[in-house]
Amino acid sequence: MAVYMIAEIVRTARERLTVRYGLSLVAFLVLAYGFTREIETVVAIALGFVLVETIQILRETPSADDRWVGVGIGAFVAVTSLAWLGYELTAAATTGGPAWFPALTALIGVWFLFDARRDFREGRDRYPNDDMTISEMMLVMNHAHLVTEELKQGPKTVAELADACDLTKSRVRDALEITTDDNMVYRVDGGPSDNANRYGLDESKIGGIAFVRSNGKRVMRRLARPFRR
Repeated sequence: MAVYMIAEIVRTARERLTVRYGLSLVAFLVLAYGFTREIETVVAIALGFVLVETIQILRETPSADDRWVGVGIGAFVAVTSLAWLGYELTAAATTGGPAWFPALTALIGVWFLFDARRDFREGRDRYPNDDMTISEMMLVMNHAHLVTEELKQGPKTVAELADACDLTKSRVRDALEITTDDNMVYRVDGGPSDNANRYGLDESKIGGIAFVRSNGKRVMRRLARPFRR
């Protein structure tokens, strides 16, 4: 099984990391050095590319276990951040670089490790809808924004929202699920099927404060998940 998964990861990497794509990244790094003249900045950008591409390759590999993706992300971020922090502490007298940022990113890496540990302990490799990853949460919140903006024009059904927002019906339902928690979006009337239900928007609950109130608890609950019993 492990051999098959590694072979699939290699295949995905070959499909994604083409020669043309690699050359474009090298050109970008050369330009970055030309503008900054700081090799540390170029190395940081290169490490960022490595992290992002690794995550994407693993995400696009069907047989890759999401728990190991979390372990890889956490280990990479924590180790590179600690190395960065050590450099900043030893070179602080001459460079004056801020040490708080690599310390913060190191803590983020540790959070990913604890989050993956929780997944291993619970024996699951996918997050259920009520316990999404941070990236999935951001995606659903973005879809919720599209849906609420469209509902400002008047009540609509799931099918109408899907067409107007260029989303699938399942994505619209996910967005409606989080916006109906605090009645920002409410069901106007019912029909013989779920597709016939129309949804309206309570515009008094739109705004920065309302957004923080409705999503703050959800974000904090997700951040605290690795440490809950």
